Amino acid sequence: MKKFNEDYIEILLNNLSDCVFFLDIDGHIIYMNKFAQDLTEWTLNSAQNKYFSDVFKIKKSQISNEFQTYDCFTEVLQTKKPQICKKPSILITQTGIEIEVMCHFVPVFDKSNEFLGSLIIAQDFTEKRNYENALQNALRLNSLGQLSSGIAHDFNNVLTTILGNISLAKLNLDEKSEMFNLLNEAEEGIDKARAMTQQLLTFASENKTEKEILEISELLKNQTEFTLSGSNIQCNFHFPKDIMNVEGNRSQLGQVIHNIIVHAVQSMPVGGNIKISAKNIDIQKENDLELEQGNYVIIKIQDNGIGMPESDLSHVFDPFYMSDMTGKDMGLAVVKDIINQHNGTILIDSIVGKGTTFTIYLSAILPDTSKIKEKKGEIPRKHAKVLVMDDEDIIRRVLSKMLTQLGYEAHVVNEGNDAIKIYKEFLENNEKFDVVILDLTIRGGMGGKETMENLLKIDPKAKVLASSGYTTDKIITNYESYGFSGALIKPYRVKELDKILLDVLNK
Repeated sequence: MKKFNEDYIEILLNNLSDCVFFLDIDGHIIYMNKFAQDLTEWTLNSAQNKYFSDVFKIKKSQISNEFQTYDCFTEVLQTKKPQICKKPSILITQTGIEIEVMCHFVPVFDKSNEFLGSLIIAQDFTEKRNYENALQNALRLNSLGQLSSGIAHDFNNVLTTILGNISLAKLNLDEKSEMFNLLNEAEEGIDKARAMTQQLLTFASENKTEKEILEISELLKNQTEFTLSGSNIQCNFHFPKDIMNVEGNRSQLGQVIHNIIVHAVQSMPVGGNIKISAKNIDIQKENDLELEQGNYVIIKIQDNGIGMPESDLSHVFDPFYMSDMTGKDMGLAVVKDIINQHNGTILIDSIVGKGTTFTIYLSAILPDTSKIKEKKGEIPRKHAKVLVMDDEDIIRRVLSKMLTQLGYEAHVVNEGNDAIKIYKEFLENNEKFDVVILDLTIRGGMGGKETMENLLKIDPKAKVLASSGYTTDKIITNYESYGFSGALIKPYRVKELDKILLDVLNK
């Protein structure tokens, strides 16, 4: 019976996920379970009868109040009372690996209350610390995302003023003049700034579930160039002209591209080259990828970095998996999760010294010809009335100039209540605005969505454009579902404004 009890207890101890040590009254090791042996890299035979601190070696600190583990160990031997370390310590294993641990010390007595020794329970604190750090990083990223979103929105307002005035100035210049060429170069610079704000908004987007039709080649190119900005890495793109679109969340798929490119950069510390390609592929019902039958876009992102050993490949998407190549983070685990959410799949192939290739399969969208409508005769611009609502005075001024230049009659207000009021007044005088442009974000006033809803109650046939510098706003990406007739994304040129107005007028 005694033997059975000893065996049973040992089985229980070896199945615990914590380190367990039994010490004699002087602090020598009598027993340690399997987890303790694995963590310290000491076998029971080699550790038995050794002093606890000779096996359980704690990294010394210059801060005196951090010697919690040995303080507790000494205290339990002297006072014969339980001790719980208030702070984790750094355990140094046999091979020099450092592991964060938290220890509890419990005195053991027999039936006659005689002190027999100590029971020590040590918990590996590393994983908990990783999750705490990941949570803190997530909170910091969330704060950074909100800040980036606000900056990008305000920056787009500034760009709208600059781009609008430049495009107006070009209308009155000879296309062969030096001034026209200088303004052209200024516009190109603004286009690059506009692309950068788009990446900031994609990064900051809180809309993680809304999906839209995406031009995957454009997303790959923009996100890659943004991520590689300032690095010594070159990138070559190859996309066929007939590459299909995909349906997905712009922010999430942008994060996938970003994380993979960061991984590639880390694998090429002295520089290198990345090749990105995409092509259409038809997946049959029976396939090894466990994908549903249908049209897919296959994306390949290949670097010529240091590569990974085969032993890493099956774990590379595991959270916090540690390797020389990946470090210890959630980057590739996030990639895997996002691709799974998009009902796709991701594969990795790597050769040490030659590089790594990520292959992504995403469901593709065939062109919808059912929505192609016969174009009506154009409604003339002359005398067409446009009502503009924007809380930025400088935006109202430049937009009014652009509309006037195009032949429209422009009226401007700074918030929703004024927009509703003037719209009613015009209707009562048997006049009507042909198009209304509403900024979605109005500081201290009624925004575009609420204003549009009130306008449609007054006039169900009102044609309303949603305008915003938040290009990832779900209203902008899915405007029809919210009752808008179109979306005007800041910043924009005179020609871009003209085109969208004509499209709306001819609906």
